[in-house]
Amino acid sequence: MCRGLSLALDRADQVKQVQLQKAAVQSRNRALEAFAQLSQDLMFETERYPLVRRAQEIVLTLLPPGYAVYYEPEGQLWRCRSQVGELGNNVLQALVDAGFPLEIPTLRQPFETGQPLYQDVYAQGSDTDAEVVKHIRAVVSLPLQVARTTVGIFVIGLFHQRKWTATDRAVLETTMHSLSLALERAEHARELTAQRDILDARTRSLSAANEELEAFAYSVSHDLRTPVRHMMSFGNLLRRSLADRLDEKSARYLAIMDQAAGRMNTPIDAMLELSRTSQQALLLQPVDLNRLVIGVRQSLDSELKGRQVTWTVSPLPLVMGDQGLLRQVFENLLGNALKYTAPRSEAQIEIWAEDGPHDWRLFVRDNGVGFDTRYTHKLFGVFQRLHRQEEFEGNGVGLANVRRVVARHGGTVTAEGQVGEGATFSFTLPKSEDANAPE
Repeated sequence: MCRGLSLALDRADQVKQVQLQKAAVQSRNRALEAFAQLSQDLMFETERYPLVRRAQEIVLTLLPPGYAVYYEPEGQLWRCRSQVGELGNNVLQALVDAGFPLEIPTLRQPFETGQPLYQDVYAQGSDTDAEVVKHIRAVVSLPLQVARTTVGIFVIGLFHQRKWTATDRAVLETTMHSLSLALERAEHARELTAQRDILDARTRSLSAANEELEAFAYSVSHDLRTPVRHMMSFGNLLRRSLADRLDEKSARYLAIMDQAAGRMNTPIDAMLELSRTSQQALLLQPVDLNRLVIGVRQSLDSELKGRQVTWTVSPLPLVMGDQGLLRQVFENLLGNALKYTAPRSEAQIEIWAEDGPHDWRLFVRDNGVGFDTRYTHKLFGVFQRLHRQEEFEGNGVGLANVRRVVARHGGTVTAEGQVGEGATFSFTLPKSEDANAPE
């Protein structure tokens, strides 16, 4: 009989253990599901208090009846920033709404230590009058940290006695860690948004300033052409009017006027060309760069008289672009290659393309006089020259035009070189589904 009673007690004990294990497993499963939901919700919210409130709501579904209050220090008081659930006492609610003094232990201790404070049995009377909180049995205070700095305290109060289990602690502390990460992500997102807004505003401002500057440059250049043309026309009229009476000194003065007017016309024309390049609408179409380069080379034939020039041109791709503007690019690059190889007994100019994942890179290399790499940044500026006018003619606008045209096509321009060892210019053009490389 005793043995039978003992076996029955053992079985009852085993059943109880199984039930406890089953309850623990169910509790962990609910916690995992809730945590998965919380993690998903935290991905889409960026404001602190809605994030905290969502965490409060989900955590309370895993626990016996109670409430959750989130506090942050403000001046000499703890202020409630988010509350989920009723506190169960109107006086206690009034105290929470008014704010607690900073020294109350349940909030001060976890804030100073950065560690959770679990109270299986709430120390009634330590924070407020014991009569006000006699219905609160268990409390946990969890510090909320952002970038390793405690910013507030996440408090949960339960109306039934409860021993905070290892599962409870794991769920609550993991929730706070996830909440901290979400707040840090939200803070970074706000900073990035603010920086982007500032950058957008600056971009709009610069764009407006550039448009005004280009309009001004076009207007000034256009208006200057008339007086310069008048100077040249009236100089010619004066020369014809004086005819035989024109003495040597007067003729020299008139010649100086013509030269000065001619020099002034050069930058004026360059500025107008630069403005047209910037304002002209892109007419995108498939462009065969092989044919385009052949055409540019033919147009430069007049500059080859008496010179030995070796061209090495590899097969070039078919690209999407504005044919007229891309022709300007190659006219400037090939024209420069011819100009700066003039001192060489044999000029060597290479043109080729390299196939990249998203774009083509086109190259023009020469064995000319090169340039000092310390001044590479000046190459593509307007009216910037790295050689004296007496050495090589030019208006200092050609490469600026190259950069603008390529930029409008979504590409970039680079230059490499050494003094006396030639130069290599390259630029990229984005690939298009409508344009493919030739076989």
